[in-house]
Amino acid sequence: MMVKETKDIVLAKEYKFGEEYKKYIVTTQRVTDEGRTSLKVTDTSIFGGHDVGITIQEPIAYFSGLCEDGLLSGLVPDGKTALEVLKDLCRRGFSERYPDASADVYTRLTHEIEIIKQKGMVGGFLIIQDFIKYARSKNLMISPGSGALPGCLVAYCLGITRVDPIEESLSFERYLNIERETPSYCIRIDVQRGGRSLIFEYLSEKYGSGMPGLLKMLDISIKECVELSIIKDAIDNNISSSKGRRIEIAGIDKNDPAVFELLASDETEGILYFDRYDPHTYTTWCRPDDNGNWHEYHVPLVTEDAVLFETIWPKTMDELMAAISLDRCLPEEHVGKYLHNIKNQQLITYECSELEPILHTTYGCVIYQEQVMLILQDIGGFSPEKSDLCRRLLSKRHHLAVEDYRVDFVNGAKEKTGIVAPVANAIYEVLWDEARYCFNKSHIASFSLMIYEMAWLKVYFRSEFMEAVEKYRGLKSEI
Repeated sequence: MMVKETKDIVLAKEYKFGEEYKKYIVTTQRVTDEGRTSLKVTDTSIFGGHDVGITIQEPIAYFSGLCEDGLLSGLVPDGKTALEVLKDLCRRGFSERYPDASADVYTRLTHEIEIIKQKGMVGGFLIIQDFIKYARSKNLMISPGSGALPGCLVAYCLGITRVDPIEESLSFERYLNIERETPSYCIRIDVQRGGRSLIFEYLSEKYGSGMPGLLKMLDISIKECVELSIIKDAIDNNISSSKGRRIEIAGIDKNDPAVFELLASDETEGILYFDRYDPHTYTTWCRPDDNGNWHEYHVPLVTEDAVLFETIWPKTMDELMAAISLDRCLPEEHVGKYLHNIKNQQLITYECSELEPILHTTYGCVIYQEQVMLILQDIGGFSPEKSDLCRRLLSKRHHLAVEDYRVDFVNGAKEKTGIVAPVANAIYEVLWDEARYCFNKSHIASFSLMIYEMAWLKVYFRSEFMEAVEKYRGLKSEI
């Protein structure tokens, strides 16, 4: 016998930086047929009236309930659980990406899966993996990643991101920390122009017409990126037709000197961030002042002064990432230390030997939030979760709370590495000074990879690449 059930629920989602509430009416239809239940989200709309039904302030928990009620019926076979499906997909992706990995890497994967389970996010990751798999089957260009998500090994094994978090020393806890409240998924997927409507059509057909609106409530956004369209058009249309070749952009050499020479030259027209002739979009940087108050700065992606890039002259991906991270509204001394050290590498010194493996790729400078966390862990003995909490307080200049962590760091350094209090205090003082300017390496690694791929295309297929650039000239990305 088939049973249909329709229900309305109002969700109250608190804004992260305000006191207002945004309420949603979520209408679902549940169908039970021969003992198997399937569920679709038939409508999701913002509601401004009085509360009706059940008011829930935890969207992730509510969404997890929908997944358990049958939203995942098309993804989870009979006799299996969503968690088992997630584990199977992760193991398969892990074996493909890490055939010779150490036990520590696999231990990290199992740990991440456990945290995702505890956070009630198993269903969300399965659905994201599902629509990205569909998008790629339709030959849509997807970005390497965005935000803190590339630090998630699960996302990498599922094919959601393309940046190797192990190779880049990225932190899972920077994205998801069991000791930190998680109000939403906070995931952004960038696709080529026209890709979002195709994905929304797929989501609506498979999960219900209200599914795209439900993803918005969960802060899972799909943005369209012009640069991805340029890459796709250059490869699929121009190169394929003129050269008769199919380029697999994900498989190109990431250490090609010719690509870095191009980025340091005046031939960067058409390349994201480096196009001085068409800075068609703006980016927003946020940083706190000495009192812990945050301020926004809106600047073109390309600064008028290119001295920083000309001085650094990036020759590796590490130097490219550092150059982009430092090209912000930062104090002169923060940028100056890196510029001095890259020119005088023989003079670089470290307060202790444990700092060298953490900071050697940035020439002794603390540039990334993940480096702050590693220093707290490897020297102070902090857990990854605790290092993330301390990193957040350091960046926000919460003086009293930070001083409590200082005591833990100094004591932990003596116990873990035998470092004496004056040295540990000096290291912690560097973190206090630098953490507020540090950037999320997970995001910059993805951003830099896309820049490198565009530059590679221009080096080896200049006319085809520039033809695609001209086609999309003046159009803006949503990022």
